Amino acid sequence: MRPTLRGWAALVVVALGVGNAVAFGPRALDAVVVPVVVALVVGAVQVWRISPPRAVRSSPEDGFPGETHTVTLDIESNRPFPATTTDALSDGLDGDSNTQSLVGDGTISYDVTYQSRGLATIGPASIVATDILGFFTRTFTVGGTTEILVYPRLRSLSATARRDLSLLSHFGASDERGEFDRLRPYVPGDSLRDVHWKSTARSGNLVVKAFADHADPDAVAVSVGSIEGRVDDVAEATASLCWSLLDAGVPIHLTSPGGTIDAAPGDQRHVLAHLAQMDAGSVPDENAGVVVRGDVGQTHIAFGGHETTFERLSADPSASDEMLSSLQLDDDARRGATA
Repeated sequence: MRPTLRGWAALVVVALGVGNAVAFGPRALDAVVVPVVVALVVGAVQVWRISPPRAVRSSPEDGFPGETHTVTLDIESNRPFPATTTDALSDGLDGDSNTQSLVGDGTISYDVTYQSRGLATIGPASIVATDILGFFTRTFTVGGTTEILVYPRLRSLSATARRDLSLLSHFGASDERGEFDRLRPYVPGDSLRDVHWKSTARSGNLVVKAFADHADPDAVAVSVGSIEGRVDDVAEATASLCWSLLDAGVPIHLTSPGGTIDAAPGDQRHVLAHLAQMDAGSVPDENAGVVVRGDVGQTHIAFGGHETTFERLSADPSASDEMLSSLQLDDDARRGATA
């Protein structure tokens, strides 16, 4: 517990009042000093009696740069008290998390905007309690930290690039569905037309109809590496290429300086989460079907026996909205099934 500027000013008034009382008589104590001393004592007791609060923070969803999400802090206390609450935001996040309110009497919320790719953290929260008159403060640290993944940006590829990528796999499956095979849980990327609504209503979770494929595509190996300073651009290019392959029904085998993952259609977020945490490093597999390399000034893509740049493969940037809308539709479907 420590005095505020107002508290220090009140203490100075008390000191001057005592000095005047010594010099000119005790009446100065009654007129000025006693009321201020009483206020200081009351304020100190109010702050001293505050019990350490308890806080639970909501966990915002992982997302893309530019998205804004709401963070809530549910703070419990033995008795409400005025305070200023500030949630720490790491690099890659932007928002005004400073809130003045009556703590312990409800939920505090604020908006946070994702700025750049990577692992970001929110918290811990600092609660600075004050007495009613603002003479003293006491600081509590609560809420721990919450981790958020900010995915790489996604860009749509041109129709020619998508076709050439899909040809890398020995894709023998026809566009026609096979015979009905079984019912299985919904995974992101499944078409909503395959939802079996009766089973969904009974279980409370989305259930889809699975069909026997005529043939399965072979996985396409994608390997990525980058120099320092180009990792964000390379992660963006790799995420867009992998998205295009998975969206075409082609599984991938992805290697990066951070490790290896295998992803099937519907595993887009698994790939995005991996690339969100990718660091600089050399390409692990130079013989992969798709090699993405970040050099000075350019992101180079090699596949199908030729090399190009990511800019040449990209479509109109506005077309990327369709990819994000598709991902959002998957999330909305899952949330609707569990509501």
